[in-house]
Amino acid sequence: MTPFLTFYTPTFRRPKQLAACLASVAAQTAVERIEHIVVVDHIGLGIDGMYARIPSYVDAVHGRYVHVLADDDVLVDPEGVATVEAFANLMGHPEVILVRALKGELELPLNPVWPPQLGRIDLGCLIVRADIWKQHVTAYGQRYEGDYDFAAALGGYAAHYLPFRFLRGAVSRGCAEAA
Repeated sequence: MTPFLTFYTPTFRRPKQLAACLASVAAQTAVERIEHIVVVDHIGLGIDGMYARIPSYVDAVHGRYVHVLADDDVLVDPEGVATVEAFANLMGHPEVILVRALKGELELPLNPVWPPQLGRIDLGCLIVRADIWKQHVTAYGQRYEGDYDFAAALGGYAAHYLPFRFLRGAVSRGCAEAA
């Protein structure tokens, strides 16, 4: 059976946060509809380089939708994936689904919701249909805001907004965990 959602998680020296991320995915009621790919940075590229490596893993993605779930993010509701799947079915499987993401004290996306604007949206807000994600996977930039470069490439597609808080995350700015 094709998974509904593939989580792609790049990780860089944040084992405690990654453990919490993995536990939040495993706690989903629709866990059987999830594929989770974790890409460990063994060579020290850092988060900027991890975005640049995403296209190298495109063939590993089998879900109908893709979400890049950072290693310092956790899903906030065990019904999250089931809620998004029901919304996707109701809306006729849109190209882009926007969800809410709490990053530190800031809840994103900020208005206007779409098209994306730097500083007003987070990678955690985007759930992208796999065919569209694969078309634009090379748009991830080689910088900390490389996720925004990808979001900007999606600006020509219609985005359907699900006002549901999907995740919360730290504002780690690409830094490893403190020892």
